[in-house]
Amino acid sequence: MAKNESSKSKAELYREERKERLAKAAKKNAKNVKSRTVALEIGKKAAAVLVAVAIVAGIGWAIVDHFGVVEKFSTAISVGDEKVSVAQYNYYYSMAYQYYAQMESTYQQQGMSMGFPLDKAPDEVSTNQKDEDGNIVYYDTAIANYASNLAFQQLALYTDAVAEGYKINEEEQKQIDEAIASISEQAKKNSYSLNAFIRANYSKGLNEKGLRQLLEMELIASRYNEDVQKKAHETVTDEQVEKKYKEDPKTYNYADIRSYTISFDTLTKASAETEEEFTKRKNEANQPKIDAAKAMLEKITDAETFKTAALEHKNSNLKEGTKPTEVDPTVENKGATFAALKTSLSEDAAKWIFDSARKIGDKNVFTTDKAAIVVLIGNPAYEGVSADVRHCLIKFDVEKEGDKPTDEIKQAASKKANEIKDEWLKAGGTEDAFKAIVKKYNEDTASTENGGLYEDIRPNSNYVASFKNWAIDPARKTGDCEIVETEYGYHIMYYVKSNGPDWKLTVREAIQEEVYGDAFEAIIGEEGKYKMVENKENIAKVSKEFCDKIRLNLAQQAAA
Repeated sequence: MAKNESSKSKAELYREERKERLAKAAKKNAKNVKSRTVALEIGKKAAAVLVAVAIVAGIGWAIVDHFGVVEKFSTAISVGDEKVSVAQYNYYYSMAYQYYAQMESTYQQQGMSMGFPLDKAPDEVSTNQKDEDGNIVYYDTAIANYASNLAFQQLALYTDAVAEGYKINEEEQKQIDEAIASISEQAKKNSYSLNAFIRANYSKGLNEKGLRQLLEMELIASRYNEDVQKKAHETVTDEQVEKKYKEDPKTYNYADIRSYTISFDTLTKASAETEEEFTKRKNEANQPKIDAAKAMLEKITDAETFKTAALEHKNSNLKEGTKPTEVDPTVENKGATFAALKTSLSEDAAKWIFDSARKIGDKNVFTTDKAAIVVLIGNPAYEGVSADVRHCLIKFDVEKEGDKPTDEIKQAASKKANEIKDEWLKAGGTEDAFKAIVKKYNEDTASTENGGLYEDIRPNSNYVASFKNWAIDPARKTGDCEIVETEYGYHIMYYVKSNGPDWKLTVREAIQEEVYGDAFEAIIGEEGKYKMVENKENIAKVSKEFCDKIRLNLAQQAAA
């Protein structure tokens, strides 16, 4: 209940940027970090989702039962001396389809769509993207690319693992046995033999032995990848972390600012107007607003005078009959990162804010193509901290979540929170005693099981402001306990510990991701030891047959 869902950590932003760089560098064969991660996650969880592939989203077709001899001995892709048969590729294609279908279902549950067709065959719907030759890419091609990538990565990692002496372990064997048992049970319910069910629902060239081999490969490849990651992470030293931080502290530090934006009017270039004339006209139209921003700057000495000046400006442009606003129009941004301010304000503004010469109360005006922005420094660049806290939430007793509580409701919640805090103090005021009251009273059900614990809270973490600000206050000490109000109710807070400067964790994560990425790329990257060769003709046949089955299934559903 204390956590918002919108913001991302600096480590996440760094990883996204690195994924984008790798994606551009490896666009041709799509061997980027993002596809790698998802592919291996599917491999790791293959045993759990195998049955779902057959029965979710209408993939359980009544297919003519035959042994698929051609599929067994035809090659879809080659990885060094190893080959993925068409029968095996059918399986990966089904996995890839299921991944897209599950993603689309998740989007639709949230009232959105990524465009993937659940009511049509994949070759009938465009991804709204084009390939390198300018041709429209349909979802059947996207699925095939994903399937090839998945098969290649797992086979390459498996081959490397076997060369290193890896074998299936007891836990993995148990997962495989459980998956096969589940499929066998499903086969019996549908009056199939196990092998017939596998051929009908996964790949007509597969049987139990072949499916077990695929699962074994996936699980060993996943474990090997985790070991590669672990070894890469262990190589990162404290010296490397400190060196990287000192090279570019602004990337990892934070700043607190307040801003006010005066938007420019949107102008359209006239047909007979030259670019020079249009630029001149825009500059002339924008200048009064820039002047207003500069005039406001002269009135500002602190946050309160900033709010007053911004309100004056906001209300000075009201249409006749419009009631003046009393709501603070400035935007306070605490724990802002350089990357975030570069996007929300401008690069010039971000550089100025994070300049080492900045001090509290510094102010400036920045112009972009769209606005004049007044900025006031609340706290110049600083190192953030990471903290762990526990909390016990006493909700406002409103009819439905989001309703504004009355004073009586707030007073009742406050009274209960204070009584619970007193009960904790009488029980010894220890962390264990706090966990006990969480179990007894906490109304944030998501955190009750772990004693109300929230870990690794940082200045730009996505938590409600008052909750987060209490947690990251540098004055906090282990054992501190206070009651904090949020929109949800009153949180009895318990400070567990500081994890030290935020940048030490963020920089280490960034380096670890980079080192691991390099290790992974050394195996399957463009310059890696394994290469993939695709049989386009056989892959196209798999794709067409799969799409035809979807059409048949949809037609049968419509007829029924």
